Amino acid sequence: MTAEVISEPTHSPRHTELALGSLDRVRVSVAPAPMASLISLVVDALGGPRQGIAPDWIRSVRSRLPADAAQAVIPMFDRTRALLPACLTPLGIDGSPVPEQLARVADLSPDDLSEGVELLSPEEPPLPWRGALRQPRKWLGLYVRLLSAAWQAYSPIWQQSSALRTREAERIGVAAVTGGLDVLFADLSNRVRYQAETLYLSDRHPYRVELDDRPIVLVPLVSGSAASIFNLDEPERAWLGYPVPGLDRLGASPQSATDSLTLLIGPIRAAILRALDHPTSMGGLAELLTAGPSTATYHCSQLAAAGLVLRQRAGREVRIQRTPRGDALVDLLS
Repeated sequence: MTAEVISEPTHSPRHTELALGSLDRVRVSVAPAPMASLISLVVDALGGPRQGIAPDWIRSVRSRLPADAAQAVIPMFDRTRALLPACLTPLGIDGSPVPEQLARVADLSPDDLSEGVELLSPEEPPLPWRGALRQPRKWLGLYVRLLSAAWQAYSPIWQQSSALRTREAERIGVAAVTGGLDVLFADLSNRVRYQAETLYLSDRHPYRVELDDRPIVLVPLVSGSAASIFNLDEPERAWLGYPVPGLDRLGASPQSATDSLTLLIGPIRAAILRALDHPTSMGGLAELLTAGPSTATYHCSQLAAAGLVLRQRAGREVRIQRTPRGDALVDLLS
């Protein structure tokens, strides 16, 4: 068992590094994992690292939380980081319902909890955990009661997100089978950067780990626009949670993509790539897209970060052109 980390949702200059190696050898899958989203939401609701969650969601969850259970869990994290033993944060990759996962957490032995906490700090338990370890069964009961109450408030939101999660699974599948994992990784979140076969995850307490031959499980989070939760230390897998695309449109019918390129990078960026059959000025591109210059600049910056376009200054204007990688992606996915 290893630690699961929920990092502060700010643009920290420090990053935890997950070295992937050649993407040709990386195995990627997607897991719905409602518990990851639930924990992200609860951490924010109890004053931990901000996850960019809608205020009405926070209010709904807070109103359901038992006061004694909340007081028992609040000390385990602060504004910059929440670090919980993996035994308390099951990924649920087997698809089991949240109540079943919580029942398994409730059945943990005191030794299970003690071993999990020991992995957080091998020398001695962190101060907030010492009280929990003095009465482990009582603390586990409070923890499970807290998450159970939060799930009652949150489960309707999770059910509403089914279409968004299905669409994201399709996007990941397209990237995996078309050699577009680099594009996918470059566009997961503003908390994640991909460069030189490495994922950089914004973190106030950084470290580096090799993926080796483990698969990486992507977990679309239905919680907040800045949500970030990951566990890179499990022997069977590394997993990374990030905001599911389209979260701000939850409840509306997601627009269907007409082709794989649009599904992978979104309609605006797909339109930009298709428009760049020849170098185009930023102003001309904005006009073609009927979008403002700032919108065109933002999306071109993201495409440049993914290695799909180049920006070159020509006098007073900036001209954009596709890279060979961008050409290949348009040809393959259109």
